[in-house]
Amino acid sequence: MKKFKQTQSTQVPLTDREMHNLKMHRYGRIFTTIALAAILLVPVVYCIEAKVLPDGAALAKCIPFLLGYVAIGLIEAFSYAPLLGTGGQYISFITGNVSNLKLPCAINAQSITGVKEGSEEQEIVTTISIAVSSIVTTVVVAICLIPIILLQDKIVAILSPLSPYVIPAIFGGISIVLLARYLKIAIIPFIGCLIICVVWSVIHEYVPKIGAPSQSVMVIVGMVVSGISTIILYKKGKI
Repeated sequence: MKKFKQTQSTQVPLTDREMHNLKMHRYGRIFTTIALAAILLVPVVYCIEAKVLPDGAALAKCIPFLLGYVAIGLIEAFSYAPLLGTGGQYISFITGNVSNLKLPCAINAQSITGVKEGSEEQEIVTTISIAVSSIVTTVVVAICLIPIILLQDKIVAILSPLSPYVIPAIFGGISIVLLARYLKIAIIPFIGCLIICVVWSVIHEYVPKIGAPSQSVMVIVGMVVSGISTIILYKKGKI
């Protein structure tokens, strides 16, 4: 059935892309609701099975952490949306591992195919790449669970020296790709965040009580600097 969108004077038929986005949003909301319900049912079922109730004092202590986690989620949803596309965003946030797996996969797929930002081709390529990534991840995790269960202690002992380098390596790869593809836009927030981290580290040497800036803080700073610098560059005709 052909759908229409209302304008000031008449109804205009929706384009194929608008129809596609409507379907993606409808199915995305349905599966997101199902995923959230399944996640929330885990502690509920556990409490029912163990016949216990959550500790109110312990839950109260978790509120600041939960609020910070919600803030990070909202920031990621707004900042990753242009790179993940409509369908890819729903798949990514349902399956998880967005910044360290789905986002690099989407960016790499876009770079290889050379699709134009905001095009239908980008939407298709990104959605397929993220969907394949989710399937491959599930299969690999399922296969790797067998040796991990059998040789857990040995595997942990071998891989634990490498664990501190995993996240820097992933984000380093993402940064290089983004800097190479969007140099004028990405270089200013990159340098800004780098300066903040260096200054913060120097201050930490003299005032140990001041900890390192958290991921959520740096994401917010990066977004603000990126937004302001991009607007300025756009108004000056540099991008």
